[in-house]
Amino acid sequence: MTKTSLCLLAATWLAAQTTLAANCDGLPALAAPAAAGLCAGVVASGLTLPRGIALLPDGSVLLTEMVRWDAPAGRLLRFTRSGKTWQKTVLARQLDRPHSVAVLPDGRILLGEVGRISLLDASRPAQRQTVASLPLRQRHPLTSFTLAGDTLYVNIGSSSDNCEAQRGQTLCSEAEGGNPAGSVRRYRVLADGRLQNLGVLARGLRNSMAIAVHPGGSVLQAENSRDAQHLAAGLPNDNNLPHDELNLLQAGGHYGWPYCYDAQRNAPEFPRYACRTTRAPAMLLPAHSAPLGMTWWLGPQAPAPWRGQLVVGLHGYRQHGQRLVAYATDGKGLPQGRPHTLLGPWRGKGGPAGPVEIAQAADGALWFADDRNGQLLRLASHSAR
Repeated sequence: MTKTSLCLLAATWLAAQTTLAANCDGLPALAAPAAAGLCAGVVASGLTLPRGIALLPDGSVLLTEMVRWDAPAGRLLRFTRSGKTWQKTVLARQLDRPHSVAVLPDGRILLGEVGRISLLDASRPAQRQTVASLPLRQRHPLTSFTLAGDTLYVNIGSSSDNCEAQRGQTLCSEAEGGNPAGSVRRYRVLADGRLQNLGVLARGLRNSMAIAVHPGGSVLQAENSRDAQHLAAGLPNDNNLPHDELNLLQAGGHYGWPYCYDAQRNAPEFPRYACRTTRAPAMLLPAHSAPLGMTWWLGPQAPAPWRGQLVVGLHGYRQHGQRLVAYATDGKGLPQGRPHTLLGPWRGKGGPAGPVEIAQAADGALWFADDRNGQLLRLASHSAR
């Protein structure tokens, strides 16, 4: 086969894998490559650091907008469909870097701010009350959580990158004790909306910005692994190490941070720690891909090629981020094999794409925000138009 023929074959294959639609289910299409049969529509632009997302039974969408990293200037927004457009309403203002949001069966809203989880009613949003106080963490202060039934899974991020100030010591103080950094807590949501602290589910998890619970009971965590390992290890760069991770959480499990990385390998700062006693990742992700959102694409409304697959949003600005990917899964929802890119990579006016939390609507579409480019987006089947 000639070189020209090979180039034409490659171009034909690429065209079959990706599409750029002018319109996506009645919305302006995002200028980003999508897998065949899919497209992303732009619901809203001009947002400032949009992050967490929740879908209401009436079809409207809740979205948190951080606005700033250095002041309590965030907002809780609601988007409601009106004909072919989506109307924005501001439900609450002056929030402290709001991230995750969830809707209870009675319609009340759980909202994650720095250092606390609040409960509010959409009809009286100014009267929100604190239902859980959380430890403040310097490096990873955002409150991300996932609601599954009456159980809330909450990230308690680390205060350091990799406990570098205690390099060479036996243990890292912030990762130990009954209230460790780098852990996932569980809370039971009571009938009145208060949260009962059930304690630490798992530890050794540097920053759990994405947690997903499968209908079969599997709890997956997407790990944002450490930075600057090359400085501690004497390497020229950290482009390929350490990998980010997908972890299957088990009660009482220790997943390695800050002592270990990848498949139970010792971090340069803690060469004597018994890493074989920790739990290995279910799967390694590309280094610095920064998974911030994750869900399974389930049910008869999900596009057939991707039905049942695990969708992960990779927020990283380096070569492995800026995209949504999907993994085939086994019967427990655990990822298998290599990923397929559903959307991206792409850049907008604000720079590399930054997909954050992902939520599936009743019609099968996946909703998510791009915080770097200030957009609320909807990934749907092309045939849905």
